Amino acid sequence: MRQTEDYGWLRTLGVISSIGFLILIATGIGLIFGLWLDRMLGTTPWLAFVFTMLGLASGLVEAVRILVKAGE
Repeated sequence: MRQTEDYGWLRTLGVISSIGFLILIATGIGLIFGLWLDRMLGTTPWLAFVFTMLGLASGLVEAVRILVKAGE
């Protein structure tokens, strides 16, 4: 009979390794949205800064959630 090997650790490693990309994408989306709003409303550079920080914060919060779930 063949033993089934547990590769759950490999899946966890894959999820954890994507955290940097997640933070980068969330921050980039915030920046792009902020730049677009700045262009529409003429508030350069304030909304770009605010939405970049919101994107960074949301990326970090999601990263913490992933790490907590991976640690269980």
